[in-house]
Amino acid sequence: MSLSIRGKFFLKEDSYHFLKAVTYGPFPPNSPHSPAQDFPKISSAGFNAIRTYALPSRELLDEAHRHDLHLIPTLPWAHGCDFMADPSIFDQALEKLTSFLRQLGTHPALGAILIGNEIPSDMARWMGPEKVRAALDSLILAGKRITPDLPFAYSSFPTTEYLEPDHADFSAFNLYLENSDKLAAYHPRLHHLAGDRPVLLTEFGLDTQRNSEAHQAELLPAALTTTHLAGLAGFTAYAWSDHWFNNAETVTDWSFGLIRRDLSVKPVLPALEKTLKAISAPPQLKTPPRISVIICTRNGAERLPSCLQAVLQLDYPNFEILIINDGSTDGTQKLLDQTEGISTFHLPPSGLSAARNFGAENASGDIFAFTDDDCQVDPHWLTWLALTFAKTEYAAIGGPNLPPPTTSARIAVTATAPGAPTHVMLTDTEAEHLPGCNIAIRRQPYQEVEGFDAIFHTAGDDVDLCWRLRDAGYTLGFCGAAFVWHDRRPTPWRYLKQQINYGHAEALLYQKHPEKFAPGGRGGIRWEGCVYTGGALGIHHGDTIYSGPTGQAPYQSLIPRVQPTRPLSPAFDKPKNQILLKTLTWLQQHLRPWSRHRHGGPPRLIHRPNEPRPPLAHQHLTFTHHQGQGREALYEALLSHGWLPAGPSEFDLTKDGSLLFAATEQSGSRTARTFLRLHITASGIDPRTEIRHIARALGFDTSSSSPTS
Repeated sequence: MSLSIRGKFFLKEDSYHFLKAVTYGPFPPNSPHSPAQDFPKISSAGFNAIRTYALPSRELLDEAHRHDLHLIPTLPWAHGCDFMADPSIFDQALEKLTSFLRQLGTHPALGAILIGNEIPSDMARWMGPEKVRAALDSLILAGKRITPDLPFAYSSFPTTEYLEPDHADFSAFNLYLENSDKLAAYHPRLHHLAGDRPVLLTEFGLDTQRNSEAHQAELLPAALTTTHLAGLAGFTAYAWSDHWFNNAETVTDWSFGLIRRDLSVKPVLPALEKTLKAISAPPQLKTPPRISVIICTRNGAERLPSCLQAVLQLDYPNFEILIINDGSTDGTQKLLDQTEGISTFHLPPSGLSAARNFGAENASGDIFAFTDDDCQVDPHWLTWLALTFAKTEYAAIGGPNLPPPTTSARIAVTATAPGAPTHVMLTDTEAEHLPGCNIAIRRQPYQEVEGFDAIFHTAGDDVDLCWRLRDAGYTLGFCGAAFVWHDRRPTPWRYLKQQINYGHAEALLYQKHPEKFAPGGRGGIRWEGCVYTGGALGIHHGDTIYSGPTGQAPYQSLIPRVQPTRPLSPAFDKPKNQILLKTLTWLQQHLRPWSRHRHGGPPRLIHRPNEPRPPLAHQHLTFTHHQGQGREALYEALLSHGWLPAGPSEFDLTKDGSLLFAATEQSGSRTARTFLRLHITASGIDPRTEIRHIARALGFDTSSSSPTS
């Protein structure tokens, strides 16, 4: 019954498994709810998973198992408090997690673990987003050491989408978007935030005290369908019941449940049940277009068996497979001639582009889907591509190419090293470039631009084709669910040789498209869009977070200095492998430009980074409020007294040259501490007296402070 992960999806018993979850509890004392009564109803409604906000007992797991439900608990700990200043908070969380996993980590009903939920953005900024992210990652790694096969994630939300841990197995997001168009537009962004991982919506709901029950009954089923069509890995309805217990109090001022406080069913539950039971596998088109899968190979006898096995298992009703043997001298021809279910063509050595064009000329499909002989396509690859073609006007569509599960230290290092083929995105849905290992093109645009250019023999052909399609007025799309496994080079030398060949291809591209290369001696391609490298989009040193005016933007996006790369697999994260990775990274950054220049491309000049600015001196203050007031009330009062938004910076407010940032702890009680960080210029007026006066008028205790830092 256990869950596993393959690429962008969950598996159950080795089959595609879309998670259909509902949140359950926490309930007030003396609540009428019990798992024995509720779990059969949850299962019969079509849910297959339950999310809880506490670690379960064995009895709760056993009850879930009896009803074929996966339980996805959330580790409860005080992550809304300053656990950097008080390490005991984190230590207790670590002990709680490891103790639970040692006792129940292998229970068959345990589907995954969420190691936290919605750390407030102000507290993340106060503690330092990089430090918070590293702490979350250390919890995941501690869990993996005990239960390496159990999936782990951190449940984030748009306000802190930059906290994605490196070693999470999937990306979990809480999302509340009442507008269907905005929800559909955010799904592709989640794919990019997650990188190679599946995306699970871990909360989605609507309060029926501020909205009608009819609106809830319309919104949730539509959101479930949209999530499924977007290729996400699952959906979690929030919540099973209007009964709720939070901050040691029974909550009565909102009602997100599928059932009311008197246990009667809201209209949303039967509407949602109908949709839940209709979703079991990737959606299919009523009239799927014919797709020609074209794979070119030269001396690929060792690589082809796994490639052929994958394409022959494609779950799509209308396709053909064309294999173009481009002058192989090993056993490729014999292997292909003995393989049933494919059309094989043997050519003299012609080069990759010429071979691809030959395949297209002999294809019968409306769409040409290209991949490489060192790739293994997902069984639903064509389904996701066809769905995206059906609802868009894109001339070409691609998806991610993921390194297969790591089998050796050398492959772990080369899979992490930079320079692998990847997609370049202008927006969350429109691409500037799609790599040739995963690109599908409509017949008419392909023929209009005359296909691939035969001057490219081993690489660069996909870049040239994408540029020519865009120059001809076409657009390129991206589908995060349409993935292929793409083998990385098995040895450091073969990896470096590949990068040298890429440099040669870039020289050919430069001779044909000089305007696409960066001026000023940088030498590389000047991409207009964002280059994605497979790593989850979490904050790293030098990155910038857009927090909005006064730091309260609901979508606080990350502006990365460089795109994050995949981390080394924990099993191979050893000092010697880190040294090898750094060595290969350095060599790649020099050998690829050297090869580009050697073959007629522009040189690369080394640009020294700007000197970092010295950190600002800070004053720290701590205010306490016993009725839950925090930074929002304080900011509102300060703004009414002449303070202004500070603009994009680590601070939120400014006045007379002084800068202020505040964060409020969420301790689970009515007593809330608000921390203030002040920078006061030498020539400016010290604002602390004014701030204390304003805070006291709001009921804050302002007697606490901490020394200058």
